[in-house]
Amino acid sequence: MNLFKKTFAGLLAMSMAASAVPFAGMSIAAVQASAQDLSSTMEWGTLRIGGGGFVSGIVTGKEVMYARTDVGGAYKYNYDTECWEQLFGFINEADRGLLSVDAMAIDPTDDDTVYFLCGCAYFSSEKTVIFKTTDGGKTFTEIDVTSLIKVMGNGDGRQCGESIAVDPDNPNIIYAGGDVMSDDKSLSALIKSTDGGKTWKPVIGYDDLGLFSKTCKWPTWGNINARSVTSDAYNNQNGVANIAITGGKVYVGTSIKGVANVHVANVKDDKYSVLSKDLPTDVFPSRINVDANGDLLITYIAGLAFNGASGGGYRYSPKTGKAEAIFDSAYGLGSIWADPNNPDHLIAGTCGKWQSQLWQAWTEEHGPAWGDQYFRSFDGGKTWQNFSPGQTYGWNQPLVSDYLKDGGYSWIVDKAIHWSGTVVTDPRNSDRMFITSGNGVFVCDNLWSTDQDNLPTFTFHPDGIEEVVSLDFVSTPDGLDLSAIGDYDGFVHEKEDKIGLQYQPNMGSTSAIAVCPQNTDVWARTANGDGNNTGSAYYTLDRGKTWTAFTPACTGGKLSITELKKGTYRIINTSANGAVSYTDDFGKTWKKSSGIDASKTVYTLVDPKDPSIVYASGVKYNEYWASDMTKKEPTLDECHYSFYISTDYGATFTAKTVCRYDMCDSSGDPAYLGDGSIIVAGGWYGMYKVSNKGASIEKLDNVFYAKTVGYGAPEKTGGLNTLYMYGRPAESDPEGIYRSTDGGKSWDCINTDHLYGGTGNGNYLVGDMDEFGKVYMSTVGCGIVYGKIAGNSSSGTVKAPKISSESLEGSVKLSWNAVSGASKYAVYGYQNGKWAKIEETSSTSYTLKNLTSGTNYKVAVLVYANGKWNSDYSNAVTVTPKASSAVTYPINIKVNYSEQYHQVQFVWDKVSGADKYGIAVYLAGKWRVQTSNVTTNSYVTPKNLTPGMTYKVAIAARVGGTWDTANAIKNAVTVTIK
Repeated sequence: MNLFKKTFAGLLAMSMAASAVPFAGMSIAAVQASAQDLSSTMEWGTLRIGGGGFVSGIVTGKEVMYARTDVGGAYKYNYDTECWEQLFGFINEADRGLLSVDAMAIDPTDDDTVYFLCGCAYFSSEKTVIFKTTDGGKTFTEIDVTSLIKVMGNGDGRQCGESIAVDPDNPNIIYAGGDVMSDDKSLSALIKSTDGGKTWKPVIGYDDLGLFSKTCKWPTWGNINARSVTSDAYNNQNGVANIAITGGKVYVGTSIKGVANVHVANVKDDKYSVLSKDLPTDVFPSRINVDANGDLLITYIAGLAFNGASGGGYRYSPKTGKAEAIFDSAYGLGSIWADPNNPDHLIAGTCGKWQSQLWQAWTEEHGPAWGDQYFRSFDGGKTWQNFSPGQTYGWNQPLVSDYLKDGGYSWIVDKAIHWSGTVVTDPRNSDRMFITSGNGVFVCDNLWSTDQDNLPTFTFHPDGIEEVVSLDFVSTPDGLDLSAIGDYDGFVHEKEDKIGLQYQPNMGSTSAIAVCPQNTDVWARTANGDGNNTGSAYYTLDRGKTWTAFTPACTGGKLSITELKKGTYRIINTSANGAVSYTDDFGKTWKKSSGIDASKTVYTLVDPKDPSIVYASGVKYNEYWASDMTKKEPTLDECHYSFYISTDYGATFTAKTVCRYDMCDSSGDPAYLGDGSIIVAGGWYGMYKVSNKGASIEKLDNVFYAKTVGYGAPEKTGGLNTLYMYGRPAESDPEGIYRSTDGGKSWDCINTDHLYGGTGNGNYLVGDMDEFGKVYMSTVGCGIVYGKIAGNSSSGTVKAPKISSESLEGSVKLSWNAVSGASKYAVYGYQNGKWAKIEETSSTSYTLKNLTSGTNYKVAVLVYANGKWNSDYSNAVTVTPKASSAVTYPINIKVNYSEQYHQVQFVWDKVSGADKYGIAVYLAGKWRVQTSNVTTNSYVTPKNLTPGMTYKVAIAARVGGTWDTANAIKNAVTVTIK
């Protein structure tokens, strides 16, 4: 691709970003010398586990599908790869509550235009927004509606939907509904936009129904009283549950019992009335779908928290105004869906029914998994067939559907499809059904088949969706990468794109995983103790091949292991309330470590070089201050970070106060530099280096905010371990992930754009110990994020060439030495805090052309060798081109006015070598090209321009195929029409 051949319009757009256009014609605005930012050298993704969290809804368009989750963002299905792709990786920590997606709507006239209603009461200051994309999820516009409604994408009823809808007759009209209103003075929980989502107003006609007659605390510990349908706790509110628009009418379902809860109004006047007296009022509407005939398919559920004891399904005909029951009310349903190509083909899924699903034939040795049930109808709902996985035509009869398949994810075996709020057919294949579940997404192929050789088959298909909440992670120099996971135990991660291997036996939610640094065959893991556990703790002496149960000192804490002598190990177990204990006999007996005074979880670290030394960090926390803000601010003695050190294998510790505790998340693990020094994060109080076994504590002046710090493999063998920090080195720096290879003296930015909501519950950054530059991050529900140097698994194996330069008129010639084994080179320029590729070449020289005289440019040359790019920018140099003797832009611009015809003529001196001229006008904050085809040195505007209007006009010349837009803008003229 020749980056130097661009249009005048494209160059003009770039010129707006900078006063000059270095490297004119490139797809970057400026490449100038500045502080180094390495984020462009990194690639980011998520370790492959598959699902692991609740996918709360799927919506379909003409040929697209989008999925939403309760804590892990939203996804779009890629049909080329058959994988879901995360859309909300850009969310930062402050906005992590927006990863809870409460509802979605696709514009019925445009698959690329989609709306996402997002919010979470306990994160991001209860912020509720609507994200709109018009390019299929590549970019988003954020519309804040917090002042009108609030939603809880991780609350009861989140599987219901969808509570946002677009009018198919006029896609500028959108309705959205809140779980509650913004406060007790708000006007309606239903809001409406008539300008494509730009502005929103409350729908008073809906509020006139009187359904929101109560208030609740939003959230419980806050001071906001929000109007609601019940006075229950904030997480039990589901307010507006479903919205559907068809035939000029809007239909709204509300999560309330005892009164009519589905209403209808004309879109034109929003005067609401009860839809039908034949619809039930003792159950909640779970979903409203519209079939190809324009009829409504309305489903109900007994309880918002997945109570499928009753409900049923109904068809409502807007033509006749009649509602008829089409599904047994003894089943609480998530949804009924009609094949868009054949409205007589219906599918239905229960939500919280807990009946049998089979992974294999039901025997005494192997029983069923208990989950939801799935039904199909070939006659418009007159009759239904249960075709759940492993269902048969009767006792000892043939299968209706095949047994469940794991799709390559062995950890899902014997777990059920459950909490199914959505069943839909694939918009590109009506013989395929997608099903949402509490553990991911399942598909059913051969949906309509009755052929015994081609049975309907349910398969786990979460590919691309990563929603686990990781609570701990360990990486070792000999290649182990191990995780601890909420709900699903933990995994051995051999490669980022290979499905992790789950620990066996399972014990459910796991708070800690530890490896003995002196013998990495020895591991231990402990349960989180959150009610989702089938065991308490396990250890292994053979690298995870076999596990033995043991009794921990507590659950919900952290672990570390040290070697007392060959073959004898001590497990150190810390609790969530600050206690530290140890066992030398794998949990048969426990002793309390002395010298610890902490209120939250203490994180311990065994020195890899000396097993007798154990480091620890902890927090002394004044809890009353957080619960009662009227009391005085706690003193340093009451509220601080502590560093602890033990020289007797963790039996006794000596404490040192590090800094005040900022009342935010505890910063977690201490980071081991490898030279006897430890780095600890202090949140908003910065970062500290502890050395001489705790005798010296030094504040690092170049860290403004450090939420957490971790360490990984050094850049060079034998060097200091690499530090990774989530935070901000300087107050002016953007929040993100930073890397230091010199012990924290300097920091390089490696990620501000792929933060996935920040470090979440686990609050860790763990560097890979056998691959420099690779790091793992916990999240609130987007799986385990990894970052690594792009195209390179090991840095430093190929030396960067030494660059020399020759300054020429408007250009610079670069030359460099040949590198052994190199097949090609790439010239990079540094701009806007990122490296951008200019050109690839097999030569050892390259000339940068069309540069601006007097401007500094930072450039580097990368090497492609051994099948990969080395991504080493250490050879970067700053170059400056000589001033050009030739003028490449119009000068002496003269303006002639015509009052008779209200037009303007521009005349300028001819530019030597110019073959064309372009005219641009500055309108509405942008330069807009009027023409780029002028071949003479004059131009006349169209007639009848508005008298009195003032315009800013730039005239550029094309010389040698290049537009000099920078100087054109500098020399723009201002004219007023006469």
